[in-house]
Amino acid sequence: MIPISVCIITKNEADKLEKCLEALHAYPFEIVVVDTGSSDDSKEVARRYTEKVYDFTWINDFSAARNFAAARASHNMIFPVDTDEYLTELDWDALQAEIDRNPKAVGSVRRMDYFETDGERRCQISMIDRIYHRRYYRYDMPIHEALIPLTKDPYRSYTAPVTLDHVGYLGDGKELRQKALRDMELLLLELEKTPENPYLHFQVGQSYLLMRDEENALLYFQKALLYDPDPAADYTHILLYNYGHLLLEHGRAGEASFLPAYYEHYRDNMDYLCLTGLYYLHQNQPLKALTEFVNALSASGGDQADKREPSYYIGYIYELFGKTDIARTHYQNCGADYAPAAEALTRLDSRPPQ
Repeated sequence: MIPISVCIITKNEADKLEKCLEALHAYPFEIVVVDTGSSDDSKEVARRYTEKVYDFTWINDFSAARNFAAARASHNMIFPVDTDEYLTELDWDALQAEIDRNPKAVGSVRRMDYFETDGERRCQISMIDRIYHRRYYRYDMPIHEALIPLTKDPYRSYTAPVTLDHVGYLGDGKELRQKALRDMELLLLELEKTPENPYLHFQVGQSYLLMRDEENALLYFQKALLYDPDPAADYTHILLYNYGHLLLEHGRAGEASFLPAYYEHYRDNMDYLCLTGLYYLHQNQPLKALTEFVNALSASGGDQADKREPSYYIGYIYELFGKTDIARTHYQNCGADYAPAAEALTRLDSRPPQ
């Protein structure tokens, strides 16, 4: 067996830490917990699950804390987990086989990011590089830290059979605002050093979005796009999705004209295709919109848009064209529990017979 050390940094989140550790305890991990200054009983909770509990004086640097935790582990294979992440799926034997095949690569885990929009809980799926060998990688950047190689070998990753639930974006407005302000302080310091870094502008926009400050989120998303983010980067499609939707919601569809330019990069991504379809609808181009929603039905990628959304909008466009029988079929394909389609079917049923 290849031994793996789970490394957690935490502060004043005893309840979440308990749930996090309870989920991990079912597997043969070594658990390392690093506390960065809790005033609650976080360390007492941690000691119920591991003897390896350490203190780290906070220096406004998440990478420093993560590297400190990895250095206290007994094993070279490190799996960092945040306090607000709960392990929900893990195929231990398959993970062992992947690590054995990819000893110098980084394991990318599936993370379910839960958030609320207009009182409705939604989920965004992210693939996060997490499982690594500490002789080959370490963390860099004080905020939204990333793994960097320690050798001349190229950075490689593989898909690990691991799923985490992330609840850090759920909670009351005050709690979310405090978290966003903490992150933003560090992000703005980094932006002073590299003001043309699109990733940092994106993350500041995300922080404003977390605080429900959509005007400032729009401003920083716009700046991120101006600095030409790499379409292959993990965050770029999220930037397009969040920025594009905010522009449409604020009646600024004309400013979303950048969307079609990314078609070659995201032509198989349902999120992108649905957003582009909505853009064309706002531009009063329903035939172009219809093409995008039809393509979205068979797209293999995507993690934010509801999988019923393409069928709904196909029905909506056919209803615009007066093709109510076709519209009805697509609304029904959404299922009875999809509220927009249910409302549309009620509307069709209330029409007088032709």
